[in-house]
Amino acid sequence: MRSSDSYLEKALAEFNDKVNALENSGNERELIDAYLNRGSVLSMMDSIFSAIDDFQEAIDLIKKLESEGTVLDPGYTIKAYVSRGELQSEETMKDMLDDYRVAASKLKEIGDSCRFYDRKDLIEMCIDCSGDLIDNDFCEDAKPFLDKGLSLVVGAKDAYSRNRYVELNNLAGQANMDGESTETAMKYFSESVRVGRELISVGEIESEMDLVLALVYKGDVEDVLGKTDDLISDREAAIELLETMKYENRLDDEELLSNLHGETAQIYMKQGRIKDAEKHLVKQVAYNLSGSTQYLDENAER
Repeated sequence: MRSSDSYLEKALAEFNDKVNALENSGNERELIDAYLNRGSVLSMMDSIFSAIDDFQEAIDLIKKLESEGTVLDPGYTIKAYVSRGELQSEETMKDMLDDYRVAASKLKEIGDSCRFYDRKDLIEMCIDCSGDLIDNDFCEDAKPFLDKGLSLVVGAKDAYSRNRYVELNNLAGQANMDGESTETAMKYFSESVRVGRELISVGEIESEMDLVLALVYKGDVEDVLGKTDDLISDREAAIELLETMKYENRLDDEELLSNLHGETAQIYMKQGRIKDAEKHLVKQVAYNLSGSTQYLDENAER
């Protein structure tokens, strides 16, 4: 048994004992804690249905206490509904949306921390929830999480906060791009590019792909707005970053790089800049050939 499995088994046993001890004690606030903590452990152990059951028990108790006039820290509601919502399957995305909406309704009631969440936990929860919602085309519902997340990192000077700022601006840009608010999307992507470049210049960027994606998304908006020169500039910058990552063996997948070479070649072709187009086409063909050869080598003995 791996040490992580052993740790989870031990934690589960402890929370089982706590739940059993509290279920008839009348201490419902502590019982909510126990259900939420046990549900989190069950979730990490991939016992999804059991975890959802615990989160439901916690939600039922939260509703009961609040209906009786008990004032609970908003973190209880946020933790319960986010934890249950993120476990919903693809067939029940509406359930995820409903749970996240309840959690979002509590965000304005908290500062930079609350029960179950310190500042970093809140930031990362906002990133995860907004990403889930955007991925499932619930862009408007992502905005409360984006607003909260950005409020926690804007103006901060530490590297952690500035990297999260880049992530959140990328997500906010996507939410507005998908919502067809292109000028607003451009503002967010431009800010992400600005801060991402500052971070990379001082060696503090955590993921160069965040800057690459900001450049790609910004270019997509520029394409819509007909700003071809800016589009070319951002595509070339994204390609340069990816080429550097590939040269240093830090690029896991060449597909995006290959596609960007192909897209950039097409832009140059439309402008009649054949030499520039050829340079990118040669690169695209080389990467596509390399990918095909690797695939054949990996599957030759199957």
